[in-house]
Amino acid sequence: MSLTKYLHQVKPRDESYVNHVDRIQGLFITETVGARGLAYERDVHAALKAAKVPDLFAGPKPAAYSNQGEGDIEATYKNEKFNIEVKLNKNAQMGGTSIRIDADNDTYVLVTPDAVDDDAIPFFMETAKLQEKAVKDYMAFVRKQEPLEFHKDKANVVPFGSITKSAWVAAQQAGLLKQLNAVISFEDAKNIAKIYNRKNVYYIEIGKAGLFYLGSNPLKLNVPEFRGSVNIEFRLRPSGSRNRKIGDETIRVVSATYSCIGRLKTKIKSPYSLSKIEDIETLFGVR
Repeated sequence: MSLTKYLHQVKPRDESYVNHVDRIQGLFITETVGARGLAYERDVHAALKAAKVPDLFAGPKPAAYSNQGEGDIEATYKNEKFNIEVKLNKNAQMGGTSIRIDADNDTYVLVTPDAVDDDAIPFFMETAKLQEKAVKDYMAFVRKQEPLEFHKDKANVVPFGSITKSAWVAAQQAGLLKQLNAVISFEDAKNIAKIYNRKNVYYIEIGKAGLFYLGSNPLKLNVPEFRGSVNIEFRLRPSGSRNRKIGDETIRVVSATYSCIGRLKTKIKSPYSLSKIEDIETLFGVR
């Protein structure tokens, strides 16, 4: 399925709540993780600019949170592109939002795609597909809960508009919530590298870990190949309970949104960091 199709289908059942949650998540990511990440990008850019390396140009100063362009830093060396992805640390967040899954129609939508690193979107989409069975199992269980007339027509869709609070608790006790609250890892370094290489990015700088190449090393720098994983963390989050009248009965119902956060993880370390002027000059042979 194309990325365009992923991003243009399935309306949530509780649009106002989902949008409210994602505005809060987007502000959190941009103003905390995003702000610290941008500060580190600017530190790296300043070091590249200050290093006395002939024919090395740092390129334009990194802008505020953006997934546009070929890299966080678009430098050049001897007129060759030196695009660099920059991550704050070895547990760097790659963005977060909520996702809509229609397991009957194979559609997946990131509610706020701008809150996710552009290069991370394919990982979010692939893991969402892996969650289809968990969604179907959860809703199949809910459809069997009393009152049946309220639950029997619930679709295999998250976020869902409402189910009874008792059905939520029963599904949790049956272990079905645990299946939805999953952490799914991509540990194939070559596949991770391909995502970045499509943007002409072949190097990644990670705070407190240093510089690595991704897949191939076009500038033949003396740095190790990146080895690590991309983890996507899913959580089904209730929006609180409220009373709802069904026939002559008043019941407690709960709605939910399905949040997802991406993280880049690695345990390896490089001998060189682009945040240090002396490392840059050594790496490019002028020290």
